[in-house]
Amino acid sequence: MLKTSIARIATALSLFLLTACQQHAIKDAIDAQLLQYPESRVMDIYKDFCQDNLGPGHLIPNPESARQYLLSELNEYREDLDSARYDKPQLRYVAVGDKHNYVRVDLSVVLDGLIDEDTLLDAFVRSANEGRVLSETAWIKKWKRVAAVIKRHFPDIPDAEADLAEIESLIDEGNLIMHHSEAFSKAYNPHYRIVASDIFEKELLKTL
Repeated sequence: MLKTSIARIATALSLFLLTACQQHAIKDAIDAQLLQYPESRVMDIYKDFCQDNLGPGHLIPNPESARQYLLSELNEYREDLDSARYDKPQLRYVAVGDKHNYVRVDLSVVLDGLIDEDTLLDAFVRSANEGRVLSETAWIKKWKRVAAVIKRHFPDIPDAEADLAEIESLIDEGNLIMHHSEAFSKAYNPHYRIVASDIFEKELLKTL
């Protein structure tokens, strides 16, 4: 009986410590995002963690279609820069979430000739098609832990409560892939592709 009680206490303590460590990692990741992108809203934090666990969010069976979309976005980005509506970001690449399974690679690396468009496209397509880190069910459970950290430690993010409620409603409707907030888009003009960390480190980082 004593051994059983000790084992239960040890298990409970291990689970408590694991949960505490997970919450600490989540908080650190949110702190980092708010430092890098002060205009982030809860929707952007959701997107950051979602990309870390679901990757680009969908399979890409037609690389040529993805290539045409990339070329179109590159032209749009170039026009924004030429018209001085936005500056190039200081951060050309940023790891997402708390696990850093994926990296956002800003398209300015293509405009500046650091990486050619086909190389980035290939890395993006392979990253999208390699499969998700978590299942949709597991991701929803993970997001609930992230949301709890936001409620506890980051209640002063503008419209946090309303955004959390909206995200919960969208998830209930089966929508897991969401857009950046209007505040984030206006402040940072995001143009990037998501690349798996192992592909990024082995194939792209050396050129940046």
